[in-house]
Amino acid sequence: MLREALTLALESIRVHTARSVLAIVGLVIGIVTVVLVASTLVGLRNSVAQLFRELGSDNIFAFHRNGDPYTPASDADANRRVLTLADAQAIERLAPSVRDVGVQLLIPAATTTRVITARAGGNESDTVLIEGASPNFFDVTDTPFSAGRPFTETEDRVAAPVAVLGANIATALFGQSSPLGQSFLLGGDRYYVVGVLAPRQGTFFGENRNDSVVSIPLSTARQRFPEAEQTVIYARARAGLRETARAETETVLRLTRQVPPGAESDFNLSTADQIIAQFDRIGAQIFLATLALAAVSLVIGGIGIANVMVISVTERTREIGLRLAIGARRQDVRLQFLLESAVLAGAGGVIGVTVALAIGATVAAVAPAFPALPPLWAVVSGVVSAVGVGVIAGYLPARRASRLDPVESLRYE
Repeated sequence: MLREALTLALESIRVHTARSVLAIVGLVIGIVTVVLVASTLVGLRNSVAQLFRELGSDNIFAFHRNGDPYTPASDADANRRVLTLADAQAIERLAPSVRDVGVQLLIPAATTTRVITARAGGNESDTVLIEGASPNFFDVTDTPFSAGRPFTETEDRVAAPVAVLGANIATALFGQSSPLGQSFLLGGDRYYVVGVLAPRQGTFFGENRNDSVVSIPLSTARQRFPEAEQTVIYARARAGLRETARAETETVLRLTRQVPPGAESDFNLSTADQIIAQFDRIGAQIFLATLALAAVSLVIGGIGIANVMVISVTERTREIGLRLAIGARRQDVRLQFLLESAVLAGAGGVIGVTVALAIGATVAAVAPAFPALPPLWAVVSGVVSAVGVGVIAGYLPARRASRLDPVESLRYE
């Protein structure tokens, strides 16, 4: 019975190919939209998770305002006092659950009067990010090196002109040759390369800005860039004590910054897990909005399939009457038309998923770092939702077909 119903359904779709294709266009658009957005969000989420976990899953990040340190401050945060080296030293001294504290000083590479560039021989880069870092910063953030070493306590103490280069900036300045021991100019000052970082794995939209960073000793940065003041503190918790360390860090900073009891803290503390959870919340909102838009396409596709099924039942009234007259059961007729609508919608789902896969593969080929390949659950969900829409859209026409009177149907012209 099932095989016969499926054969009849496929034959009907084959005979009316153009009509069937037009009926599932809306369905295909909806499936492509959902699958592509889902794949992009999942890929970005995984990349962002890896990006921040590279900075240390046991680390607490302290900054004087909310949001990304490289983005402009909001009106609410604009007047907040920056964190200082003294704050970091107080955390290290007064928070027993904190194992070590690293400091990062962000140096503006572009101002209203100048743009700092890095130059080595005939190679130049104006997309460089400059950061002052404490000698233990690379250990606190567990940063991998591809060559060389971090700068030492002595180099930091004497404000030595040494630098550690990110993978991209090292290639931009020195090509395939080893940068170790070589010099380059940064804002008119000469520095010597003592280390090169390995390419970072975590990315955001295919980029990891740490690959474009030039890190110099904190004392050197404070001496040569006195206008730089935005400081990020990395407090590394002792094993298993991250939440305790977070509470202690907050208490110490409130004391050193003289925040009154009951008042809101004038700084922001976050961990890798908190940042990832925030991204998940934003991603969920984007995905829900996408689902709402895709639902419109699915409804349009469902209406198209329902319309095709109504026409199909009307065109085949005599055929239905003949089948009923020679012994076919009403559930057989209903199954035939339900299968036809399900197969039609399933074909739309498969086409939609195939198009999404093709787009994802193309994007991945052009931009390998950009996450666009759909996860398995998105592919399966796309096909299943399409079939579900088909069954719902085809139920009433199938029910109508199964209730036709055989005698009246045989008389139908």
